[in-house]
Formats: sequence, structure tokens, C-alpha cells
Amino acid sequence: MSDAIKNIIAELDRLYDDASYSAQSYFEAAKSAALWGKTFILFPALVSSLSSFVIALGWSKSWGTLGAIAGAVAATAAFLGSDKKANSHLNSARNFTDIRHAARLEMSLAQGSTNVGQLEEKLRALRAEYSAVNSGIEPISNRFFRKAQKRIDGGVLSYEEASN
Repeated sequence: MSDAIKNIIAELDRLYDDASYSAQSYFEAAKSAALWGKTFILFPALVSSLSSFVIALGWSKSWGTLGAIAGAVAATAAFLGSDKKANSHLNSARNFTDIRHAARLEMSLAQGSTNVGQLEEKLRALRAEYSAVNSGIEPISNRFFRKAQKRIDGGVLSYEEASN
């Protein structure tokens, strides 16, 4: 195997790692956004229900103000689509996962290849795709990267290693 092909395989491996960490980070961000989105609907709806219940039991009608505000918050969150951010992060994670799988495939195919030009072209195309996905997404907090790093270190991607 030529040095050029070894270098391309090494760069594909870096791309695989980059895409793995990006995908897992966005999966972690999607889980968090989904939880917060549901909380912004569920908690105010429960407060509104509780307020109505205590008024029905004969408590002060001033609980109605709290119930109305909580109901408005729940309705607004539902109307605005509290899950939009989670879906956006999930789509980003899926795009990075696709790139990760493509990089792994190209690494495998490169092992027996002698066509440096074709391999370099594919590598450049995958890097361009990674850059395009990365430039079109909303940045996320570093805490999601740290969570992803822990999960990856814990073996969340080990199914791929076991299949090789």
C-alpha cells in the first residue's frame, strides 16, 4: 500500500472520528431539547389543571390567574412547536451519522485500492459534505460534546468495532 493511500486512510479515519463526535453531540442535544420541549408543555398544563381543581374544591378564585397563565404558556409552547429544536438537532445528528458510515465504507474500500486520485476525490467530497452540514446547523453547547465523549468512551459505537 502506497504512502498516499495510507495518508488518505488516515484522513478518512479522522473524518470518521469528527463525524462520530459531531453526530453523538447532536444526538445528546436532541435528547435534551426534547425533554425541555416536553417540560414546557407538560408542567404548565399540570399547573393549569391543578389550579382548576383547587378552585373546584372551593379555594380562592385567584388560583384562576395562575391557571390561565400556565394554560397560555402550555398552549403557546405547543403552538410554536416545542419539538422543532429537537428535530433540528436530530436531523443534524443523522447527517453526521451518514457521513460517518460513508467514511468507514471508504476506509474499508481503500485498503485494496490503488487509485489514489479516486480515493482523494471521494475524501474531498466527504470533507465538503461534512463542512456543508457543519456550516448549516445551529451550534450547541460544549456540555453536549462532553456527554458525547463520555458515551463514545463508554462504547456507544462499539457495535461497529465488533462487526469489523
